[in-house]
Amino acid sequence: MPSRRTPFALPFSDEVPALAVLVRGGELGDEPPARLGEAAAEHNVAGFVLQAAAEGRLRLPPAEQRALADRHLRRVAATALRRRALGPIVDALAPACGAAPVLIKGPALADRTYPDWRLRPYGDLDLMVPRDRLGEATQALVQEGYTLIEEFRPGYAERFGHDLHVRRGDGAAAVDVELHWRIGDDRVGEPLSHGHLIREALTLDVDGTPVLIPGTADQLLLAAVHLLSDRARRLCWVNDVRLLAQTAPEHQWTATFARAEALGGGLLWVLHRALDYAAHHLGLERARPLPAGVRPPYGPLRAVEELDLQASPHIGRLVALHGLDRLRYLRAVAIPTRAGLEGTVGGDGAGLHTLVWRHLTGAVRGVRRPRG
Repeated sequence: MPSRRTPFALPFSDEVPALAVLVRGGELGDEPPARLGEAAAEHNVAGFVLQAAAEGRLRLPPAEQRALADRHLRRVAATALRRRALGPIVDALAPACGAAPVLIKGPALADRTYPDWRLRPYGDLDLMVPRDRLGEATQALVQEGYTLIEEFRPGYAERFGHDLHVRRGDGAAAVDVELHWRIGDDRVGEPLSHGHLIREALTLDVDGTPVLIPGTADQLLLAAVHLLSDRARRLCWVNDVRLLAQTAPEHQWTATFARAEALGGGLLWVLHRALDYAAHHLGLERARPLPAGVRPPYGPLRAVEELDLQASPHIGRLVALHGLDRLRYLRAVAIPTRAGLEGTVGGDGAGLHTLVWRHLTGAVRGVRRPRG
């Protein structure tokens, strides 16, 4: 029987309590855990650790501090590059989609809730677009020099996934963009569509580019679904939820719970569970106006939350799908195209035999418990 996840477990479990102290502005009086720098980079909270070291709240070995600072600076520089690319991306997408895209992560969180966006660097730009304009949106960015990164097989993302991934450039100069039609692969996130988000969207200035971002209630719901949908479970995502919850005005806080209840599908339970993570790891305390209610139907989100397996998202999808869709899903994952293999496990010029071997070994690892 698949192993159950420990409730609220995060990778680097031995180091997370120390990281949480530093994220909250506290001081580590004892020697830091041996893998603190590695854990900080994995959880994308290196900026908080380096800030604590600079302020004397943490004694970090000089070599480890330099290595972490170098790694963090590279991530910040790559983030700055993506911020500069945002303007042309938005300008290309708006006419292609017939409406402005909504930026749902990245600057929508970093510029909104953090004192300095450099504390919250990000690896890509995530924009919500209308589902029926995914093709047009992708083509608009292809005309801007981006390349579509295929996942498994053509049509997989539109049918079983949640976004189309495009990239321009290579290495440190790469700009990755995810065009979402929903947040996460689970049906619980489908009500948070472009048509829903744009009704109460706000305008945020990102280095001179005005871009739409979700309203307060919708942003917290998006952050909650994202946290529970991704097996990586980074502490920075828990902190996103904490900061959004702490800074929401009372009327917006109440509206978030009412909206989750109205949208249904277990979204209210997801909101509560994400807030439980923030309470457990980062001490969030705020009275909740409505109880959690029923869990969402079993699918990718529940599987990721409940199973300690790398393949848990696939298990959740298989349970949620029926009939021919289940067969189509199995075919896509088990027999991807060459381009789908490159987009999923390679893309580095490896030969077909190497790509197939990576895919098969990845499938074997998927039924093992993840490390860390």
